[in-house]
Amino acid sequence: MKIGAIVSKVGFASASETLIWNGIQLFEGWINEKGGIKIKGKPYKVQFVAEDGQSSADGAVSAATKLVHDHKVKFIVGPVMPFMVVASGTVTEPAKVLRVVLYNCFTPDEYGPKTPYTFIANDCTIDFTTPDMQYLKEKYPKVKNIGVLTPDDGAPKYIEPAFKKKAAEEKLNPLPFVLWPLDATDFTPFVVKALAHKPDALFLINGWPIHMGAMLKAARELGFKGPAFGCHEDPYDIATVAGPAASTEFYVHNLAVDSPEMTPMIKEIMKLGQAKYGRQSPTYVWAWNAAYCLTQAIEKAQSLDPTVVKDTWEKMKSIDTAYGPGRIGGMKTYGINHNVSYKTPFCSLKNGKVVWVEWRKVPLP
Repeated sequence: MKIGAIVSKVGFASASETLIWNGIQLFEGWINEKGGIKIKGKPYKVQFVAEDGQSSADGAVSAATKLVHDHKVKFIVGPVMPFMVVASGTVTEPAKVLRVVLYNCFTPDEYGPKTPYTFIANDCTIDFTTPDMQYLKEKYPKVKNIGVLTPDDGAPKYIEPAFKKKAAEEKLNPLPFVLWPLDATDFTPFVVKALAHKPDALFLINGWPIHMGAMLKAARELGFKGPAFGCHEDPYDIATVAGPAASTEFYVHNLAVDSPEMTPMIKEIMKLGQAKYGRQSPTYVWAWNAAYCLTQAIEKAQSLDPTVVKDTWEKMKSIDTAYGPGRIGGMKTYGINHNVSYKTPFCSLKNGKVVWVEWRKVPLP
């Protein structure tokens, strides 16, 4: 059974998306060692085939076209970024190919009622907002003004009103969003602009570790000492980019891989990753989880027809995830019942080190 994967092997996203592909390959080896998946008593080994999304919308269309029309896949894992998700959907949705994208930035064309063959197996930008703000109030009760830096990728006009609404609910004051272009390499001017609004805390919404680390470094070098929050970026890579001195009072929804609080499956993924690639990475788990949820839905449906799998998956109440028990939801938030949600891992950077905080509940109606 062949499953497609859209991963960027070149461009600004390639460093992180290479780790995504590694995680998918780890899952492939793991599930096939267990016998693959069974459909009506027949075992199927799983083979993932990747096409390069090239960190661009055009690349995503090209990759999706090759997977659907050349490789004849009926299921795809990826991509990640909103403009690539939207672009690849122009190919996969008309072809009724089921996608499990790795992220969502809350744009309506990206995911919702207009994309019935798209699912999300990981917590996303808007899902993190409430637990982040609640933790901010718990840990830093004097904080009121929160600044935001986010990429100019089409998502801010949708994220900003939702962010402001949640901030008002938590009695916090959101400052004007500061946008940075996707081709930015020097983030100091954008951080200067954000700090000019006098924030008590910073939210670095979306972007890859190269972006998060650069902004965190710039903020600390400019004298900002308050807490900063990210979404789902790899804290180890962020610390590498930012450097030890800047890597403190930063919080992100990801793993501390050496924490005893990690699930048995996460521990197994880390062991497999170390053996195969010589390193451990939280990004392996992110990718693995999407593939893992997809294969569970296929087995639950007992069909290789993506329409049957879609209809089965959206009616499921629960599903296992690498992060622990998951549930299916998202109708009120996104207008479609295609989200896998679970308790999110939450860790921090303290004096250059990744420190486990806790598992936090993510409300996703």
